[in-house]
Amino acid sequence: MKEEQLFEQMKLWRKWTVEFLRTIPEEVVDQIPQGHNNSVRWNSGHILVGWDNTLFPAVNEERQIPQYYHLLFPNGSKPDDWTEEPPSMDELIKQLEEQPILIEQACKGHLNEPLNESFLGMKTLGDMLVFHMNHENLHMGIIKSMKQMLLIK
Repeated sequence: MKEEQLFEQMKLWRKWTVEFLRTIPEEVVDQIPQGHNNSVRWNSGHILVGWDNTLFPAVNEERQIPQYYHLLFPNGSKPDDWTEEPPSMDELIKQLEEQPILIEQACKGHLNEPLNESFLGMKTLGDMLVFHMNHENLHMGIIKSMKQMLLIK
């Protein structure tokens, strides 16, 4: 697949992510439905952190989101452990909207380059980009399930 097609898919999926997140009422974004480990806000921040934590360092650039996000939303974390106020959903959505542009600017022309170290068995930046699109969609499935559970009682 051509590089520009990958970036267009990334932006399309992210557009759908942002559009869906805007349909979730603020009063439920911090509730954790039965059978789930985290909230809508946590999953939203986790998507943002996942991309930021791997892609920018892979091209020797600084992470683009505040450091404390990386403490709130990493794999294995949960809202019950938070000691700081998390960002608002509006803030997360704004950053989710802006992030694909930053990723494309940083990664354009580098997708076929090898990673300095393997990422979950992946060897190129392009492989990592595809992983993150799938990872985002996994979390969007979780968020969609949560929305149904929280709004249909």
